[in-house]
Amino acid sequence: MNGILTIVLLTVFVVLHELGHYISAKRSKVAVSEFFVGFGPRLFSFKRNKTEYGLKALLLGGYVKIPGMDENDEAEGYNQDELFHNAKWTQKLYIASSGILINFAIAWIILFSIFVFHGIEQPTLQISSIGDSSVDATYDSPSKKAGLLEGDVIKTFNGQEVESWEELVSQIQINGNNEVSIGYLRNGQLYLTTTVLEERLIGNTTSGYLGVSPTVELQRLNPFEAVISTTLIEIDMTLAAVDGIFTLFSPQNIQTLLGTYTGQEVPDEVRPLSPVGLAQAGSQIAEGGYVNLFSLLAFVNIFLAVFNSIPLIPLDGGRIVLALIEGLTGKKVSDRKLYPVAAFVVFIFIFLGVTAFYLDITQPIRL
Repeated sequence: MNGILTIVLLTVFVVLHELGHYISAKRSKVAVSEFFVGFGPRLFSFKRNKTEYGLKALLLGGYVKIPGMDENDEAEGYNQDELFHNAKWTQKLYIASSGILINFAIAWIILFSIFVFHGIEQPTLQISSIGDSSVDATYDSPSKKAGLLEGDVIKTFNGQEVESWEELVSQIQINGNNEVSIGYLRNGQLYLTTTVLEERLIGNTTSGYLGVSPTVELQRLNPFEAVISTTLIEIDMTLAAVDGIFTLFSPQNIQTLLGTYTGQEVPDEVRPLSPVGLAQAGSQIAEGGYVNLFSLLAFVNIFLAVFNSIPLIPLDGGRIVLALIEGLTGKKVSDRKLYPVAAFVVFIFIFLGVTAFYLDITQPIRL
């Protein structure tokens, strides 16, 4: 059921992306010949004001068709000033970028709603566990030696009041092999203890270690806090999407994906996902709660936006680059010279799409 919900919402997001192109074209007085939900055989359609609207059998997205998007388009029945390639460069930029902006906006709204109406998990200064699960039960961590127990609330560190878990962690990290004092609250009473922190190698740096884990509470953010947190997280997700796309299209990863057809297993972190794979991932993630599912869908929207921003024809990013070049030079740019590049890009997309479906059927994703 959650997999079906994921596919339905993915379709909605793609249709909203296309709706962005449709609205911006109409506002720019550029013709739209078709606006369909789905692909494949036509189920029904109707025509109004030179635009055909309809539904197709395969409900995995949708599309708009704008006459004059390519120079070879047959645009019978339309005036020259209604064609995309005759629009002003600012109108072309507006039309090409609108779908991308819609996806970024959807992701922002999803994340903002999570922060305001559901809340986010925040670590507190109350201890949830003592010790180190990676060491045997006889191991005495600095926290055990200090006499700390689950449920204690840390109040001070080295005589200084501690305001947050992040502040406590930063103080622990810089005090490896040092004796420290810890003030804590237990059953309404304030106690003081001392212990020597361990020093551990984490990556290439050393860090102090106490051996406590925090209790996590769900905290709703006020709208102002939510705006800041949403924007910062969307920036982080965008950078992660950019990194993911570079990884996806890297020669090494393409070679790995080619190995799929000789029986090699492809790591989940570098494989593309088809709608089938997204349904599988959504179903598994939703087991941890619908907030996790909607967080995934926020990232899917950001990935769609970043993917469509790739500056290559026939993607939106390619149209944006051509519009900007036209604006800077004052000359319309012919896209005919870019057809070989476009054909190669389409070939790569087809390869990735087919491989994604093949992987999702033969090697279902495991999260």
